[in-house]
Amino acid sequence: MKNCHEFLKSKRWLDHDLDGRYINIHHPFAILISDTEGQITFRGNTGFDNGQNGEEIFSFTSVKDLQEWFENNIGE
Repeated sequence: MKNCHEFLKSKRWLDHDLDGRYINIHHPFAILISDTEGQITFRGNTGFDNGQNGEEIFSFTSVKDLQEWFENNIGE
């Protein structure tokens, strides 16, 4: 999942608490990375918890899938 962290940083997603919860002020969701489970999850960003309790929107198991989603949906 190290490549995932690097990919998100390159797209201007920030993990302020260094706990695997990435936010970008221009998007209405948070991206959570679970290194132990090998899963990447998009959740609704409720504002105060950076997506920890938000509704799950998408889930990925590889950086390649995440990159494809970015290209197809965000255009990055």
